[in-house]
Amino acid sequence: MTTPMILPWLARRAGVEDPRAVALWRTACSRAALITGETDGSRYWGASMRQLRILLERERWRSEPPQLWPWILAQEALERSAALANLHWKSLDAAVRWWRAGLPTLTGDKP
Repeated sequence: MTTPMILPWLARRAGVEDPRAVALWRTACSRAALITGETDGSRYWGASMRQLRILLERERWRSEPPQLWPWILAQEALERSAALANLHWKSLDAAVRWWRAGLPTLTGDKP
């Protein structure tokens, strides 16, 4: 498996050794394959890079003192909850747009 040319730079930026970065890249690729269901294509490579950035960020946390871990975990929880809220907001927005468009309801009547 080939690694991206930017991998050493990303690894140095995160304070990760190159062999560990290669292992994280392989993990990111396998996660991206599970997420997208593909092993090639723009969605797959985009997901691979996103997963790599997540893994490198978590690897950077390992070097942080344990006193900071609760704050780091709280930040991650906030980021995940914001992403989840965004996902639900999009589906709610789509439902409201459908309702406002005056499309037939389940009974076949117009609202």
